[in-house]
Amino acid sequence: MIITSSKILSIFSDFIKNPKGDRMSDDEVQRLVYLIVKANKILWDLEDSARLSELGDKHIAEAKRNIDIHNQQRNELIREIDTALARLLDVSRGTESSFYSESPGMIIDRLSIIFIKLSVVQKITSFIKEGSLKLEYIDKEKILEGQIESIGNFLDLYMERLLKKEVFFEIQQPVKIYNDIRVKEYIKLVNNQGK
Repeated sequence: MIITSSKILSIFSDFIKNPKGDRMSDDEVQRLVYLIVKANKILWDLEDSARLSELGDKHIAEAKRNIDIHNQQRNELIREIDTALARLLDVSRGTESSFYSESPGMIIDRLSIIFIKLSVVQKITSFIKEGSLKLEYIDKEKILEGQIESIGNFLDLYMERLLKKEVFFEIQQPVKIYNDIRVKEYIKLVNNQGK
């Protein structure tokens, strides 16, 4: 069985309810979906931590380093999702007009970020006492729910079209330069050239 948006949202929901639990599935794609929402939640928390300027520059620098590390892991998970789906669906190159530049892994990643944002907005809304501010945040919830629904519907249609071999995607090969310490001095030269 191929992954659907309702299954993805169920995995996300289970994670938000119990982020410390390890709801690992035997199904490879479902396991990777769980890991992508977990990775994005860690990144969300690290981004929040990096905004705590009152903790000093050292804290912010450490948070930013951790963000880089976890962002790389997140990108690897997106690639793993795409690899698993390409294998399961036997995705092969079609005509240029049937090419989708955004892969299922990228879409699942975006859904997880919006889902995390929705869960945070819902928690904030539950604490707000001022009427007009509460209404504003209820509207934000509706916007996020609408985004989840439309992106989820698109993903389901995309998966159907992949099954029917009407479209294809490519697994993008990462080209990393900023984590390559061998070129660190050259990156500085490039950055200083424009000054």
